Amino acid sequence: MSADGSDEGDEFIAEYEPSTAADVIEEAEPSAAEDEGAVAGSFAPDIEVSPQSPTPENTLFVALGICLTILALADTAVGLDLALVATVVAAVGLVTAVCYGVLVRTTPDT
Repeated sequence: MSADGSDEGDEFIAEYEPSTAADVIEEAEPSAAEDEGAVAGSFAPDIEVSPQSPTPENTLFVALGICLTILALADTAVGLDLALVATVVAAVGLVTAVCYGVLVRTTPDT
């Protein structure tokens, strides 16, 4: 072994080939549209975005997702019992009803 750390029988250096044009991956220049960031309606610019009142079905799905998330976290942290499940379901149901009522009354019909 020489002082620079290379072996005389080092086959990697002997078999190394320089890269060719086929080995190089060219990147396209970023366009000005990508620099703007996320813009509302950028995926479907022909469709106008308008507010709508929440539907009961969507509200129930959101409430169910929140309940399951809270119960999963509670089961991990403290364990589940009937009182905790009832409290979580009641609290989420109450908050969901209040939010649904407020959003239905304040969202304009379009």
